[in-house]
Amino acid sequence: MGLKWRKSLTVGPIRANISTGGVGWSINLGLCRLGINAKGHHYFSIGIPGTGFYYTSDISAVKKPLT
Repeated sequence: MGLKWRKSLTVGPIRANISTGGVGWSINLGLCRLGINAKGHHYFSIGIPGTGFYYTSDISAVKKPLT
């Protein structure tokens, strides 16, 4: 386990997450958040405000069904 560093800058509903791995972006949609992390993966996150509990799902890997 290595040392990590992260800084977040928020302007309105948009957040820039700056870390040693790069820059990620996300947009606040109320209780949920859509974003792109520093590796380029898209994610969806939903949480309970004020508790620190949240669930994050990588939506880059979601594949469309064959028709």
